[in-house]
Amino acid sequence: MELYMVRHGQTDFNKNKRLQGVIDIPLNEYGIELAEKTAEGLKDVPFDVIYSSPLSRAFQTAEIIRGDRPVEIIPTDSLLELSFGEYEGLICKGEHYNLPDPDFMKFFDNMEEYHVPPKGETIEHLVKRTSSFVLGLMNDPANADKTILLSSHGAAIRGLLTGIWPYANGGTWSGMVHKNCGVTCLHVENGRFDLVFENRIYY
Repeated sequence: MELYMVRHGQTDFNKNKRLQGVIDIPLNEYGIELAEKTAEGLKDVPFDVIYSSPLSRAFQTAEIIRGDRPVEIIPTDSLLELSFGEYEGLICKGEHYNLPDPDFMKFFDNMEEYHVPPKGETIEHLVKRTSSFVLGLMNDPANADKTILLSSHGAAIRGLLTGIWPYANGGTWSGMVHKNCGVTCLHVENGRFDLVFENRIYY
C-alpha cells in the first residue's frame, strides 16, 4: 500500500494565526491555488480511494487533488483536526495573541505541556483516533496493493504519525507540523511503514 497524506490548503484563519480546530473554515483564494499546484504535482499518482476530514478546507483540498479521477472521496471523522474547544477562533501567534493560557503553544514542542482547553480534545485521544483509522486500512487485505490519499490537518497528521510510526521520532509527539498542502508518503508492506518523503510541497 502507498499511503499519501496531505494537509489542507491555506484558510483565512491560517493567514491570521487563529486556532481553527473543528471550526469549518473554507480555503481562501491562496489556499485553492496551493491545492491546484499540489494537484499538478500529484497528477500521475494513481489514487484508488481518498479519505478526507469532513471539514470543508480538507474536503476541498481532496476534491482539487482528485481532479478528473473517477475516485470516491470518503469523509471520516477520524481525520478531523484536534479540537481546541473554547480556544478555537482565538489568535495564537504574534502581538495580538489572546489565548487565556500564555504557554499554550508549547504543546507543539512537548505533548506533556499541553493544557487541554475547556471542551477540547486530548492529544492521547487524537493519536488514538487517527492512528486506529490508518491501522485499520493497513490491516485490510483488500488495501494491500492500493494507493490511498488522506486529506487532513496539521495536528491530526502529526498525531497520526505519532501513533503509527513511533520509531521515526522516538515514539514522541515531537516533529514537524506540515505546511499547508504539505504531502507525506509512506510505503506500507508486511506491517511496516517506510518513509518515501515527508512534508513535500509543490509550490
